Amino acid sequence: MTHKPLQRFMLGVLVFFPLTFFVWYVTAAFHLAPVTLISESVLHSVIPDAVMWLRLDGHTLVIASNFGHDAAGQVVSPPVGEDVLGFHLNPLIYSYSLPLVAALMLATPGQDKWLNLLWGILLVLPAEVFSMVFSVLKTLTFDVGHAFQVQQGISQTGADAIALGYQVGTLLLPMIMPLIVWVGLNRAFIVRLAPQLEQVFR
Repeated sequence: MTHKPLQRFMLGVLVFFPLTFFVWYVTAAFHLAPVTLISESVLHSVIPDAVMWLRLDGHTLVIASNFGHDAAGQVVSPPVGEDVLGFHLNPLIYSYSLPLVAALMLATPGQDKWLNLLWGILLVLPAEVFSMVFSVLKTLTFDVGHAFQVQQGISQTGADAIALGYQVGTLLLPMIMPLIVWVGLNRAFIVRLAPQLEQVFR
């Protein structure tokens, strides 16, 4: 009997995750909009004069940089005429924390399920912004390259830090953040599953 709550929870996650994943995919343009707006604001503060704007085209992130090619083919900033270096990125590769946290919340029994779902969606937002910001920084650092690094005064150590931030934001945060949020919002349920953890949450 002691394992039944865990079994029901795991079954609930398996049932809800395909549903939340489907909703997340078809509504990408909506839930990525605030992430894009906040990320654009952060980038304008962190790397002024490097990014013109970020836009969403469906679930594709479009970046218009403040770089272009001159007559000799060199990358310069500001761009010459309308020759702007632009990039298309896929933010879905690091925003799947949203359907994961939603599935975890919906599968957890309790009267605060829907409130926790709302809190979960809000609490994973900073992680999504972090991932998008470093995705753009990585693109500018290594795809625009030397011109961007010189403009922003980025050293080799800085470039390595950006690469590390990109890896963390793409590979680590999307998996770990939903679990951290779920644990933080459902301590009573976790203690019910594992009473020995009660002292940890005090």
